[in-house]
Parts: sequence; structure tokens; C-alpha cells
Amino acid sequence: MDSSAEQRVTNVALVSEHRQRVRDLRGFGKAHSVPFANTERTQSFVGRIATDEIGEDLDKRFDEFRQNFRFKRSELVVSEPENGEGAIATPWFEYRIMITHDPNEPAEVTWRRQITQFRDPDPLLSPEFAAVFGTVFDTIEFEPPEPIHIEAFIDSVEDREDDSIKLDYDRQSTWCELTTALIPGQLLVESDRIAFVTNEPQLPARLLSAFFEFRTQLTGLECF
Repeated sequence: MDSSAEQRVTNVALVSEHRQRVRDLRGFGKAHSVPFANTERTQSFVGRIATDEIGEDLDKRFDEFRQNFRFKRSELVVSEPENGEGAIATPWFEYRIMITHDPNEPAEVTWRRQITQFRDPDPLLSPEFAAVFGTVFDTIEFEPPEPIHIEAFIDSVEDREDDSIKLDYDRQSTWCELTTALIPGQLLVESDRIAFVTNEPQLPARLLSAFFEFRTQLTGLECF
């Protein structure tokens, strides 16, 4: 892998998110009420009642990291569940799980699992990594080195007049989304974030491959 490809890999985040009703959290008891608004207090509440579930997830990952990657106890730094999140830092990457109270749907929460801070791209593409995470992730995210001028990016896509790329964006040009029939997924571009979301979860190596294939389709565009 050349140095530029290696940098692209080490700078990305693998992400998985899913929504759940607050009342379906295992820590939600008979004395609890479903929140009707999103506040610091309700975020603290959902984080507190999800503590055991976060801890169980960390237990599972801790065991998998030791068994599959042969990490020693001293190489795994665990951040215990607090304020709705927990993490495990390894010699190769950081794994983090978070729960947030949905700001638009107070009766729901969003679970987010992510892997970031890759020290080396090779483990990410290894069979061991695939064995641990399987098809957990459906999204790759990264922050551009500089804020993206969305209007300029949209104009550069439209000026190409490429019928193989479908483009959508809002009236204020705060985001845009690109799709192509050649690759099953959507590319969301915002000023401070680029996210490639596949139509269904993929093995990590395949997810990366699909992202780079999509990126190749956009070579020469603003921010690419």
C-alpha cells in the first residue's frame, strides 16, 4: 500500500449507527418515564440506564481483541462507561460505543459504534479484523483537512455533466449527496465531514474498497 493510500486509511472512521426506543433500553424501569424533550438531563438519564449494555459491549470486545489480535492486558486501555459512552484503546486502533438521546425524537436514542485512530492500515484489512467485526459497519467517515466549500463542490459536480452520478442538495447548499449506479452506496458531503454509506453493512475491507471506488469516480472534483 503506497503512502497516500495508507494515509487515507488511517484517517478514516468506521461507523455503525442504529436507533432504539428509550423504553426498550434494558435499564428502563417501571418508575421511569419516556422523555418528551431533549436536554442535558435526559442525555444523562439515557446514558445512565444504558450503562450495563455499554459495559457488556466492552466486555465482548475486550475478549475478542485479546483472543483474535493477541493483545496483552496492558495493551488494552479501557474507558469504563460514563455519560453514555465507553471505549477501548488498542495498539492498532480505538473502539468506542456511544448512546445519545435523539434531539428530534425524544422517545428514541441512537447507538453509535466506531473505530478510529488507526495506527497501521494492515490490521484493518486482515482476516482477524473481519472475524471480530464482521459486517458491523456500513459507513466510512473522515474529516477533510480544510472546510469544504459546498457550493463550489456542487458546481464542480454539475459542470462535469456526468449522467452516471446523481446529485442532490438542499436549497442553502449546506450538504449534498451523490450516488452512482456503479457503486451501491451514497456519499454525503458537508463542510466538515464526508461520509460514505453503503446500502447494507459490509466487511471492513469491502467497505474501504467501495469507498475508494466511489472516490475514483470523483477524481478531480473540489475536495477530492
